[in-house]
Amino acid sequence: MIKILYGVLAGLLSGLIGLALAYLVGVVVIAVTTREFFATVLAAVTVLPLMMIFVLLVPTVVIGIFVGLAIAVTAKISSRVYLAGAAAGVLAGVVLLSMILPLIVVPQPGDFTSIVSNPFLSAAYGLILGLFASRIYSYGASRN
Repeated sequence: MIKILYGVLAGLLSGLIGLALAYLVGVVVIAVTTREFFATVLAAVTVLPLMMIFVLLVPTVVIGIFVGLAIAVTAKISSRVYLAGAAAGVLAGVVLLSMILPLIVVPQPGDFTSIVSNPFLSAAYGLILGLFASRIYSYGASRN
């Protein structure tokens, strides 16, 4: 039971790290695209955090919990925690962000939801969350 709790906590912590990383990447993309300082600051302070809260927060928490549970269950059977975390992250990212999210919010061309629901970006996001969760889980398991 403790291992499952470690897995869920590792997944949730990796979700926070993933959201922070997605925010930083979003700010850099906005800065490169607009090439204006004030437009980048305005978007980074207002629009981007709201979009991440409304669109990415719930799927990230669900992906984190799913990945954490997959890691905890797989760690009892095998020592390949990184492979399990990566596979579960990619699967959960593609299913939630590419398949389920467009059913809830209809994406318009060029908006935040259409960018997030790109299968390659959602798979990469899930992969990063899965690898972060695997690293956090293996670090926590080695300490106890």
